[in-house]
Amino acid sequence: MSNDIFIREVNEELRQERVRALWIRYGRIALALAVLIVLAVGGYVLWQHHQQGLQAADGDRLLAATSLLEDGKTQEGRAILETLSQSGVASYPALARMRLAQLDLATEPAKAIAGFDAIAGDAGVAQDLRDMAALRAAYVLVDNGSLADVRARAERLATDGEPLRYGAREAIGLAAWKAGDYESARGFFTQLQEDFGTPAGIKRRAGLMVELIEAEHGPKGGTAPAAATPAATAAPDAAEVSETPAAPEPAAPAPVPTSATPEPAAAPTPAAPATEPAPATPAANQPPA
Repeated sequence: MSNDIFIREVNEELRQERVRALWIRYGRIALALAVLIVLAVGGYVLWQHHQQGLQAADGDRLLAATSLLEDGKTQEGRAILETLSQSGVASYPALARMRLAQLDLATEPAKAIAGFDAIAGDAGVAQDLRDMAALRAAYVLVDNGSLADVRARAERLATDGEPLRYGAREAIGLAAWKAGDYESARGFFTQLQEDFGTPAGIKRRAGLMVELIEAEHGPKGGTAPAAATPAATAAPDAAEVSETPAAPEPAAPAPVPTSATPEPAAAPTPAAPATEPAPATPAANQPPA
């Protein structure tokens, strides 16, 4: 037993010596690392707090600009948005730029499209905001561009799984309808109408567009028959025109009633009620006289 105790004590002493040696060699480095970690965590927390304060201030500025624009103070609101677009933090510069592009839309559509395109192509902007800017440009180009312009901005957003696919499909469908590509437009609007996930407003507009296309060009695959129906309707009109002269044919006897106008001359014959036979009857009574 004494040997076991002695061996344990020796082992304990050896371990302590190793620990002392490690501490002498690496203790200061470990302390420095611990201090650095604490300082880094503290600095990161302070930086986050500072950023949150800046974001709150930028949010207030954006709300103030929106209120000024709603009150008709366009110049003051635009000035705040321009400052925010250059000195804001997080997503606020991109939001301010989108708001400025929206302001330009009423008077300068080309400038508005360029503003939306600049945001969509900015790698420093969050991807969801870039997609929203691309979709906004596509909607503007429905009335101010070509089908190819709209497709270039919205087609990648129209695939399954994209959050903005419904708006992108609607924009492409409208551009196709405006360009005269009615079958492509019908396909996009029908897809929107049949998709259970389509927002109610977009689904309602898609249904109206499908009805409009079918009213103007017939159901799907029936464009040619729809064009033939006007001719068919024209044919009955021609038939009716040809038959209406036939109706006068029986009217040809109408002269007979005109000749019957002498028939009133027969009316004088009733004037023959001067039926002298009536006075003759008194003559027959004369024999009794």
